[in-house]
Amino acid sequence: MDRLLTRRAWKDEFWQNPWDQGGLAVICLFITTVLFLTLFAILFGLLPPLDRVNPCEES
Repeated sequence: MDRLLTRRAWKDEFWQNPWDQGGLAVICLFITTVLFLTLFAILFGLLPPLDRVNPCEES
């Protein structure tokens, strides 16, 4: 029982430390950025390129 209370106290102590919270936020932002860039690359890699028409060659 004592071990359970010390484990809970350690978890409570973790959330009180702003450096731990900041580190967790940076890790989450990094993972989110990597996932967003991967999704961006997949999305625009699958779309076909647009056909561009040069107005000078259209006569």
